[in-house]
Amino acid sequence: MNKKKTSKKRGFSLEDMPIKKTKKKMKTKLKTLDPNKYFKNEQLVGKGLLKALEDNDPEAFIEILDAYLKVNRTQVAKKAKLTRSTVQGALSTKTNPTIRTLAKIVHYATAG
Repeated sequence: MNKKKTSKKRGFSLEDMPIKKTKKKMKTKLKTLDPNKYFKNEQLVGKGLLKALEDNDPEAFIEILDAYLKVNRTQVAKKAKLTRSTVQGALSTKTNPTIRTLAKIVHYATAG
């Protein structure tokens, strides 16, 4: 066998390294977060709405209620005996719902 001459400048290269097999790494699987699952729990939504009211944060209250209604609009409309459009428009910036409508929506959203 002929030895290959390497220049001193070349030094160390990846080709000179021995290849070793390593153990397989465990694959970590990320779980997908489904926010709809959390908005199916009326008690959790009720606690969030109450906390928003206690903190005097109307934006958070509206955001929580709107997210909940996106998931459960039809069920809340049936329970509250309101039309879907009334429930949908309750949190719209273009409408001004009555306190009675909001109370029905919040009651049936949190009471189950």
